[in-house]
Amino acid sequence: VYNHHLYQKNMNNFLELIMTVLTFIAVIYSSFAAFKVDYYNPIVKIFVSLIMPFSKLLFFLNPFLVGLIAGMIFSFFGLYISAGSAYEISYIIGLSFFNVLIIFFKVLFYFVIGGVIKSWVAPFTDHPLGQIVEDVSSGILKPFRAITPSFGGLDFSPIFAFIILNMINGMLIGIANAVL
Repeated sequence: VYNHHLYQKNMNNFLELIMTVLTFIAVIYSSFAAFKVDYYNPIVKIFVSLIMPFSKLLFFLNPFLVGLIAGMIFSFFGLYISAGSAYEISYIIGLSFFNVLIIFFKVLFYFVIGGVIKSWVAPFTDHPLGQIVEDVSSGILKPFRAITPSFGGLDFSPIFAFIILNMINGMLIGIANAVL
């Protein structure tokens, strides 16, 4: 009986981990779609192939929403596996909704960090991962660059992006705590 319980717990933890990884894959796919990353990039092709079943099922939605919905589905199953019947289904749905949005803005935050590091370390790389980081971070920073003045070649737009992305995440966490 004890070994069966331990096996069940380990299996639940493993499935929860798989659902979390799939949630991140779906959310990253959404960020690729939101910033129109080159779909011929070999790394992007991997994400597209993993989300393809949802794209075919939800063919009438744009790829950005398909990724977020797939992320919500994976997040829901991961939370349901970990929480079981301790919470109402509606609570887990709400939690998965906010979880996906928070992950999305955190992913954008890390893309900006990656873009800043790439601009210092390897600004002219042709590596597919470097191109993805450049495409997404440039897309995030574009509105900030339009409103921040140039300071002799220094780009302060990532600082404003960090502040705004963290504020959005803080607001989402606050709303989630208030609503749920």
